[in-house]
Amino acid sequence: MELDEYAACDACELGGLISSKQVSAAEVLDAGRRAIEQVEPRLNALSHGPFDDVASAVDGPFAGVPLVVKDTLFEARRPNTLGSRLLDGFVSPIDATVAVRLRDAGFVSLGRSATPEFAFNLDTAPVTNGPTRNPWSLDRSPGGSSGGSAALVAAGAVPIAHGNDGGGSIRLPAGWCGLVGLKPTRGRVPVGPVVSELVSGHGHEFVLTRSVRDAAALLDVLNGPEPGDRYYIERPSRAFAEQVGADPGRLRIAVCTTSPWGRATEPEVRAAVERTARELERLGHDVEEAIAPIDADALHDAHLVLWSWTLAGIAEAFGSILRREVGIDTVEAASLACIEHGGALSALDISHAQATLNTLSRAWGGFLDRFDVFVSPTAPTGPPRCGQPDQNDDRYSTAEAWIAEVFDWIPYTPIANATGQPSISLPLGTGQEGMPIGVMFTAQSLREGVLIRLASQLDFARANTKPTVNVA
Repeated sequence: MELDEYAACDACELGGLISSKQVSAAEVLDAGRRAIEQVEPRLNALSHGPFDDVASAVDGPFAGVPLVVKDTLFEARRPNTLGSRLLDGFVSPIDATVAVRLRDAGFVSLGRSATPEFAFNLDTAPVTNGPTRNPWSLDRSPGGSSGGSAALVAAGAVPIAHGNDGGGSIRLPAGWCGLVGLKPTRGRVPVGPVVSELVSGHGHEFVLTRSVRDAAALLDVLNGPEPGDRYYIERPSRAFAEQVGADPGRLRIAVCTTSPWGRATEPEVRAAVERTARELERLGHDVEEAIAPIDADALHDAHLVLWSWTLAGIAEAFGSILRREVGIDTVEAASLACIEHGGALSALDISHAQATLNTLSRAWGGFLDRFDVFVSPTAPTGPPRCGQPDQNDDRYSTAEAWIAEVFDWIPYTPIANATGQPSISLPLGTGQEGMPIGVMFTAQSLREGVLIRLASQLDFARANTKPTVNVA
């Protein structure tokens, strides 16, 4: 299979070509490996791989379709380092549920994609791996924390890639790399079995894709509970793939381009959202401006507690397993500050932060009962330069300093993590420098179908444009 033919296909098309025997699974897998090898020297998007000890799957709707898995998800007998020196050499003894479901659907994991340390940065440039580069402009970040996955999908090396999203980590790199980035409803896709929830429920597992139909098809593959899950959502009666292209009906849509905190929305980002709003009106939807009810200070305080507590727990667990001291030689400066802060928190601190999330969720949930969809920028700016912000910079000597820096860049995405609603970034704009601009759509819990139907209405083809680094 020629690389340009391979790179032009999404996962659904590749699966169809294989099942109809127009091309063999082995040929597709070989093309995937060659594609990764072609772009990886310039992107630095893998932490491990590409692996040679893989074979084409024979069963499943995507039998033989390659992907990469973010270096946060357990895959049995694969390295799992979370982008940290603390976990150097750690090999997962078990599979995560998502890894099992991807394999059962026929996907073949060719490598582990790069992530910032503990998946806690909007850039992907850990000490362990160095900077991952955006295929649209090599001096720019692809975003984080699913930056390695986003870079490889955008370059055409793989049709989809695993990611997870605890504050925008699927949607931000999707927006900055011109991809479709869906964060499902909390509990829609299992996060176990090792943990019951990620970052106090903020973290959600899914994939990055180049098409809406791939996002819908993968949601069919990955959704549904496993015994013992903390959040237990039954599979819907109607497949998500069936909702691609279906009429969404006349929706009431709220639009906001004002950052609730942090960096102001840049004019070209604001213009992309406003163009989208006009297109939604043309399609027959009721569109109005509305300010989302977000208590920025309260959310910031909750992030400070819950993220620091999470990092302290991760560091303690793996430090114990690997018999390593947690310190400046094993973790980055900002991570260490958060770990130390998290270790000093009390049970009451955690309880108060969780109570804050409950209050925020009630206000946000009520807002989304008034509107079918909330539309905003995915990010207020284009992607930062590679290595910015630097997680190993001594300036971030306190957890407060690091939390303030990270969330200053991302005022739009974290609310859906805190409250659990589904949210999707679509590539609906282009900046003056040719960089993609993401527009984000958020709906009430369990209403991914609304987002898929609405996304299907919008034309976001980037005609005749390709990244600087691309397989085709």
